[in-house]
Amino acid sequence: MTEKMLVRALKGGKNTKIVTLSGKKITKMPSSLDKLPGLKTLNLQNNRISKVCSEISTLTQFQNLKLRECYCEGNPLFLKEPVTAVQQDDVWSLQEITSRFIMNELSEKNPFVMQAITWHPLVRNIMSQRRKCAICEKYFLTIWLECVEFVPPSKKWKISRNLQLVPLQILICSYTCFNQRGPNLFGIAQV
Repeated sequence: MTEKMLVRALKGGKNTKIVTLSGKKITKMPSSLDKLPGLKTLNLQNNRISKVCSEISTLTQFQNLKLRECYCEGNPLFLKEPVTAVQQDDVWSLQEITSRFIMNELSEKNPFVMQAITWHPLVRNIMSQRRKCAICEKYFLTIWLECVEFVPPSKKWKISRNLQLVPLQILICSYTCFNQRGPNLFGIAQV
């Protein structure tokens, strides 16, 4: 049945706008989708797809696709097993320590630091690259840890009704803050 639906879509060629293969128990993404340059919506929900096909991940044959919607919920695409991290001591460079001090003094509107910063355009340029920690809400330059938090999607988004949580990138300044995180916040690690 899946093959017939795919053959029918391929016969449409560039006129095929939507491909729906949800709940068909397929185990991999059809690599022939690169032959559908007009494809706008791809629905692969509730299958057994465990990895993204090389055509999509390397963008070698999919670079001309202009998908507006892609639904992949209900597939085992992501490893959802927490791993433990080895706690490391925070060792910051002198530039990081100084930058954190200056940025946090600026956020408290310290008049001396605010006046001094106007005379140093290089320092202002460095400070413009600052990030704000999602836990302590203090500023930092170098990203200590990239995390992901799963939050309910906005009502304004055009998404599948089955989607209950979406990943949101969170940046944290130190291991101290990481240890104070909430239950839905996870560190991202390469395994």
